[in-house]
Amino acid sequence: MEALDQTVWLNINYRTWQGKKQLSRAEIIKYSNPDELPPEDLITPGSKAIADPEGLKKITSLGKKINRECEKVCVRAFGAYGTSNEASETLLAKLEGYKKEHQDLVSAYLDSYEQSNEEWMAAHPQWEAWLRHSMLSRQEIEYRFKFEVQAYKISSGGEGTLLNDGLQKEQSGLLGTLFREIEKMADDAWSFSYENKEKVSQKALRPILTIKNKLETLSYIDGKVSVLVRRVKAVLDAMPKSGFIEGADLSAACGLLNLLSSSNRMNAFAKQAHTDATATVVPVLDDDDDVEIEVSEVLPLDVAEMPKVDETDEYDDESEVREEIPQVLSPAKQSVSPAAYF
Repeated sequence: MEALDQTVWLNINYRTWQGKKQLSRAEIIKYSNPDELPPEDLITPGSKAIADPEGLKKITSLGKKINRECEKVCVRAFGAYGTSNEASETLLAKLEGYKKEHQDLVSAYLDSYEQSNEEWMAAHPQWEAWLRHSMLSRQEIEYRFKFEVQAYKISSGGEGTLLNDGLQKEQSGLLGTLFREIEKMADDAWSFSYENKEKVSQKALRPILTIKNKLETLSYIDGKVSVLVRRVKAVLDAMPKSGFIEGADLSAACGLLNLLSSSNRMNAFAKQAHTDATATVVPVLDDDDDVEIEVSEVLPLDVAEMPKVDETDEYDDESEVREEIPQVLSPAKQSVSPAAYF
């Protein structure tokens, strides 16, 4: 079955007002004189703050939180978030909860908007007339807050159906897009939790677990994803269940992030695993008949025999093969082969 047929797409429209207004040409000319320039909390390049930004922070933060939740189980394509049928049900339930939270935050902000404006002007008495002239009414800003979610499916039409070039290209690129998103997650995990550390707490395993869950959710996209899921699970299962992660365990976690931080390495690892796991037919002579026994799949837990990554691989469009990912030091301080961690 086509990956598209197993994917639910979520289009999220989250808009919020920033409490700013574009500077007029006359204001730009006037404030080019440093002596006439308002304080930094009132003016930024090209715009002026006509409302207290503190009151808008929670609404802005909610939008970022919604994006993070989607990124945990989705891949970006078609200008939307795509995830499995099963994961979409859980995610949509969460988004419904966020809708209620968004409505409450916006209502609270609008109810206190006029009072907040008075306090904002009182905090800048020298600029009160300028602010009052620039401020918008509640009715003018109400429509600027929006949170909408549309869930839909794109059908491939079944086997043999001709997809148009754009749709076919987008579908074919899902694996590469997913790998690039995993790269960023692995890079962030390294930077925030592992770089220059001789030991880390159990909390440092959380981003790796998030990566595992995302790969597991989207494993239907391509068989290569399942190979990576098994590798991540193997490393996580070998970690101590309490106490610090250090020594060989820390090296294993760093090695896993090394693998996950490059599309080329992930692709090469998955290809090698597929090659090694290909069933072999071994003839066994019985007294009467020849019996063929199929050797079961064996996952390669050691990638020392991985083929050297070809930088012209199909995922080399972002060309980010790393030549150095240390065990506990900064990537720039030593050069280590990917295979050294496995």
